[in-house]
Amino acid sequence: MAAKYLRNQTWWLRFYHPRTRGLIRESLGTSDEARAELLRQRVELEAALLDPRFQAAAIPENLRVALGGAPIAASLEDANETAVVATAVPPAPAIPMASVVPPKRVMLDEALRGYFDFIRTDNAARHVENKLSMLRRFLGTNRTEQFVQNDDAAARTRRLKNAVEGFFAGTFVDELTPSLLQDFFTQLEVSVKTKRHYREFFHHFFEHCINFGLLRPENYHCPNPTAALPTYLSRNRRIVFLDQDQIDAELRVLEPHPALRIAVAIMIHAGLRRAETLWLTRDALSPDLSFLSVVNRVDHETDLESSLKTGERTVTILPSLRPLLKEYLTGLRGRWLIPSSTGSRWHGDAFGKRLRAINALAGQKWTCLHYRHTYATRRAAEGWPLFRIAKEMGNSAAVVEEYYAGFIHPHSIATAV
Repeated sequence: MAAKYLRNQTWWLRFYHPRTRGLIRESLGTSDEARAELLRQRVELEAALLDPRFQAAAIPENLRVALGGAPIAASLEDANETAVVATAVPPAPAIPMASVVPPKRVMLDEALRGYFDFIRTDNAARHVENKLSMLRRFLGTNRTEQFVQNDDAAARTRRLKNAVEGFFAGTFVDELTPSLLQDFFTQLEVSVKTKRHYREFFHHFFEHCINFGLLRPENYHCPNPTAALPTYLSRNRRIVFLDQDQIDAELRVLEPHPALRIAVAIMIHAGLRRAETLWLTRDALSPDLSFLSVVNRVDHETDLESSLKTGERTVTILPSLRPLLKEYLTGLRGRWLIPSSTGSRWHGDAFGKRLRAINALAGQKWTCLHYRHTYATRRAAEGWPLFRIAKEMGNSAAVVEEYYAGFIHPHSIATAV
């Protein structure tokens, strides 16, 4: 629907392009409201004809002949009022509209190169690497190397050594249809949550292509191909957490590994995410061990920044965690609170792999997410307000309510009040 408005005594037109959905604001070049209204109607009709639904509906031959044999203009010439209007308002000049001729096809590699250059301005290096990792599963390791801006020869050697074959071998952006993406997601042997991350990556890529004119949507109602795919939202997910006996057993299993043990204790008793825990330094702890600070930090050895998911915050160190920290700090050397065997910062995947191996030997299957669930459910059962739990965990109150409200004990709330 086109709308006209007056600006500096000149009429302008505002409407959305029926294909790209981009907002168009252009001057009609007239101060005459009657003429501006006719131009508005003309543009509205022209724009409507660009809708793929109308282009796919050919007018039957009998109707075309009927319209051609009885021109509307000829029937209006006999009407005096129409003749007066036609004299007063000259025929509207043709307004250039987007051509219906298909544009030049855009190379996928060229579009991806521009996309990664674009996101590097606002994304931390590790977030860009996550997107590259997803792209490797789609295009293959060798083809994805051209988008990597990492001069680390050792890292490149590792990637090529563990090279994977790509799912898609096409050339152009417009070959990425919803059905092709659906087939790709179906064959991925990953969790529903991970498929959602893949969907978000492709959705953002297509939005970039549409905004920069690299993709011409074929479906007016669904310009972004990923909009036709499932949302991959997990519903009614089961919350897994540890009870007190299981917490004690887990900490006993990890006694020979002090760094891993204190990391698990922090996730259980402070609710930190794995990445937040591994980025903690010694000075993150207050002198009296009453709280710890989760802030952005830089690893100067690898020139990486922590890039926190939900921003900086302070977290209360509970009485259950304080004696464990006191005992651990007496033997700590170096900057990092959870150092690796070489004294450097633990990489998240390496930490997780090591922890799973130790737990597997003891017959345990706990993960870092289970530890975080344990913190939330125990605080809810103790009657903590949902807002305080959210603040300590770095979540929104809505997320905490969605997942943990069912663990609140009414008796605990009454006692707390």
